[in-house]
Amino acid sequence: MVVTTRNAARSLLSLALLAACAPVSELTQARQGISGGEDDTVHTNVVGMTIFTSEGVASCTGSLIAPNLVLTARHCVSPVDATGILCSDATISGVARTATQTQAPFNSNVFYVTTDPQIGVRSAYTRVAEVVVPPDSTNVRFCGRDIALLRLATPITSVPLIRPRLDLAPRTMETFTASGYGATNAAGAGAGRRRMRDGLSVVYVGRAVTRGITVMEESEWLADTGTCHGDSGGPAIDQLGEVFGVLSRGANNCDSPIYTRVDSYSEWIRAQAARAAMLGGYTAPTWVTPPTPAEGEVGTACSSDAQCDTALSCMPTGRARECTVTDCASCPDGWICDDTGTHCIHDPAVAPPPPPADASTPDAATADASDDAAVDTGAADAAPRPTTPSTGTASGSCNAGRVGSSGAVPAWAFALLGLALVRRRAR
Repeated sequence: MVVTTRNAARSLLSLALLAACAPVSELTQARQGISGGEDDTVHTNVVGMTIFTSEGVASCTGSLIAPNLVLTARHCVSPVDATGILCSDATISGVARTATQTQAPFNSNVFYVTTDPQIGVRSAYTRVAEVVVPPDSTNVRFCGRDIALLRLATPITSVPLIRPRLDLAPRTMETFTASGYGATNAAGAGAGRRRMRDGLSVVYVGRAVTRGITVMEESEWLADTGTCHGDSGGPAIDQLGEVFGVLSRGANNCDSPIYTRVDSYSEWIRAQAARAAMLGGYTAPTWVTPPTPAEGEVGTACSSDAQCDTALSCMPTGRARECTVTDCASCPDGWICDDTGTHCIHDPAVAPPPPPADASTPDAATADASDDAAVDTGAADAAPRPTTPSTGTASGSCNAGRVGSSGAVPAWAFALLGLALVRRRAR
């Protein structure tokens, strides 16, 4: 879907009012999430999170990247300023406001994780042993740091894992699939059921400042549309089934999502995954080891640009991720330009590509994970089912939406973004 400039402006303006998670009343109902999406039976490794605090209950989304490790958003695991997200100090409507700060995480015992396609009182939940956030990331500016990990009390081995994309930055015009347990519209309806939407696009990557106001940090990227309240922490899944973005915030009209870049936190994620494997008693996933630099030629399998010749880039080629040419006028024999005009891919007329990669493909090094003896909990299907409070809410999740068709976002758009940024987590 391509939107008009006027609609793009409205989407960016509404990004000033960000909300997130799912309302209490919707957590126990068979409603649907992801704006404009469909039931997601593919990404069984996208998990639902229920969060109970003294303020009430909320829901978020996460990605099972290791048997006992869930990747999610920072604001899903700690309180967030209810007045909205500001990336830098600003004066809004004559009122001086300071940049939103991160806060200390909630205790681990308030979180319940499920792989069930629907969050509810009958879901099978797994307890959380530890909430992990990047070092020195508390009581500092929120934007660009909206990422966290949950180490589970017991491993989940009933579903395959989703691999994090740690060594490749998002590309403008790159397409992806969003998955989450969020609402289907801005009113918050339909939250609590895992849904997906594909064909979404990366619109802008990196830091953006307008009128002296920071609206995005270097470790963030802007997408077009597709997610809504309750999808916070959910993954942006690339063409090869890897998660390269964690949903942070977006507009109240389920537009203009901003994601945290997974590759910006590669060292931290690798270190925590290695630690989780040690505590869980299983072999660490293969991606914990960084790729070895090389000078790969066209067609060489890769996971990082550092594995390709300096004139090439590591990109999906219709068969896998391989070293390829980024000048479409120079595609070798048997290669053609891709639909976005950014790089060369295998010509399907010469050699048809294999079936599309399944985002649920398990990592080879994830079997036979043992229980973590340091925590007190049963298996996922034996965990006690949380009781939903009748009143109250917890601050926390996110939403998203379409901003434009492709290319860089113009300066005027970021000027609108800078007016006032608000959080997104269902109450």
